[in-house]
Amino acid sequence: MISVASQSGFEGPIERLLRRSILLLARDSSTVQDYLDLAELADAIAHQGVATEVAAVVRNCGLLRQGFARESAAIGMPIGAIERAVAELKALMEGAGETAELEPTEPGDAIDACMVLVRLLQAPLEEAAERALKGLIAGWRDLAEAAPVDPRAHADADLGALLTAFATRELQSFLQRNYDLAFAPNGSARLLHRAAQLGGSGLGPFLTTVRNVIRCGHDILGLVALATEDETPSVISAWAIPLAAHLHEHQAVELADELADLGLLAALRGLLAAALRRRDRISLIRHLRDAALDLGDEVLAWSAQHALLRLEPLNTIEWRCLGDMLATGGDVEGAVAAFNHAARLAPDDTENKAHLAALRTGDFSTYAVTGGFGTPQPRQLIRFARRAA
Repeated sequence: MISVASQSGFEGPIERLLRRSILLLARDSSTVQDYLDLAELADAIAHQGVATEVAAVVRNCGLLRQGFARESAAIGMPIGAIERAVAELKALMEGAGETAELEPTEPGDAIDACMVLVRLLQAPLEEAAERALKGLIAGWRDLAEAAPVDPRAHADADLGALLTAFATRELQSFLQRNYDLAFAPNGSARLLHRAAQLGGSGLGPFLTTVRNVIRCGHDILGLVALATEDETPSVISAWAIPLAAHLHEHQAVELADELADLGLLAALRGLLAAALRRRDRISLIRHLRDAALDLGDEVLAWSAQHALLRLEPLNTIEWRCLGDMLATGGDVEGAVAAFNHAARLAPDDTENKAHLAALRTGDFSTYAVTGGFGTPQPRQLIRFARRAA
């Protein structure tokens, strides 16, 4: 545990400045430059004996946010955007390695874990380093799957405890952003390391060139097919999931619809799992629910619908969708409860009243769910138009 305050618990102006800066950095809107600025500030006052470790922790966390290689491995690749994007993906895929994981090492302290993780990802991946990286990420897998850590909940703790909470949040965020690169079934320690080595503008396979040539989901599937020289569904699915984590949400939505058009349910399930870890891709989850309903995958559809209600418990429309799905499946009691809950949230919602009245009359055919709430045909037409543009 780092201890930068005195044993008496007294904090001077330097400690208070660092505390305030760390709490500000914990905001979701913080940029990589904010991390670097705080590290420089801590370095500037380190001679006063209170900030050396603060600077080290913040700098390591900034690297986890920013990426590692100062010069992209894409240097020397073809200049054309598409050719370079394919070359970058090929470079990522080279030697991606096995997905099997070793037994986790003792997780230890998040501050130390961030330091070791940065060191391992920056260095060449020799056999001993790969074992260490596998053990480290396996040891922190539970953190990657846990609810978000908020350092601001430790605002009144001593500065060392606050810094540990901050490092824990940064480690969790890093592992969640790169979950499908790091962990089986799609990722591995070697793939995570390869991504770090390529990621001059941010850790992950989605280098700037790749993301900039993406207009829709069709493009990413095309890039994967070109890079792997393989268009089989299993290969497309395996790479679509880890790459999707680094797409903007509207691009991920397009990818989900494209995968649905191909009937790749395994990939859709992987996208839902990734979206649930992020907790910020509600539009994507809706598209995944609709795709599942279109394809008749009830398990995936229910998983997505319940996730939407956890994320938006006050959304009347989602409660009405739940009622429609329950009524269509024959669960009248559950549907009535869902519609009544929606009515409590929005007593004047005439649409909800109509659905509940139809259910009580015994004729729900008008509102029965026969496919996604957004039908697939318009989505396909939109994608066709975008491809032709």
